[in-house]
Amino acid sequence: MNWANRITLIRIFLIPIIIGLMVIVPFAGTSLYNGWNEWLIITGPTITYSLPISYLIAGILFIIASLTDLLDGYIARRYNQVTTFGKFFDSIADKLLTNTVLIVFACANIIPVWMVVILIARDFVIDVVRQILATQKVVMAANQLGRIRAAVEMFGMTILFFIGFRMFGGDSLKTGQWNEFGWVNQIIMIPMYLATILSLAAAGNYIFLNRKALFDMTVISKKPKLESEQPANGK
Repeated sequence: MNWANRITLIRIFLIPIIIGLMVIVPFAGTSLYNGWNEWLIITGPTITYSLPISYLIAGILFIIASLTDLLDGYIARRYNQVTTFGKFFDSIADKLLTNTVLIVFACANIIPVWMVVILIARDFVIDVVRQILATQKVVMAANQLGRIRAAVEMFGMTILFFIGFRMFGGDSLKTGQWNEFGWVNQIIMIPMYLATILSLAAAGNYIFLNRKALFDMTVISKKPKLESEQPANGK
């Protein structure tokens, strides 16, 4: 196994550790197993910032896992270590990392559920498009818009490990300065709002660029007829 694949496996192994650290935090009033309840607390003149230690560690590991995505791709291309394993599991690792973290964020009410649904549904749609194109031996490569979307999403998710209305003691579904719909949290959420818009735009762009292969009816019209459909006596 080459180094590019080893780095991909490291990212996969980090995922359950990150999720485990996130779910033991008593956000939203409850925590799994009533777990690690240690906090980094900074008291200011008007507000107190409280960051769970487990979220701090999970955020650092998330950054490391995100950087391994860049590293394994660079090594694979630079040293000609591209393998079938790497092509498949690199994509799987990325989706597992982002989607599981998004789900935990939604459960802790750090980000809205509708946003998670859009982001995960986008991944599902793109996977379906890739499967359809693969049947026609068409490779759908990532384009610049997709790369920008991925970078913005990773950046926005990284911020939420360390800063959010939960860390400032804000309440859900309220509009006060430090609450979920307050202006402070809305500024923090800008990268995630932008990532959601870019996800929809990138999905639409993928489909548009591959519209001929996706909606090409000649593939069906050229399909060989079944024996039962052949005319009698070859006529």
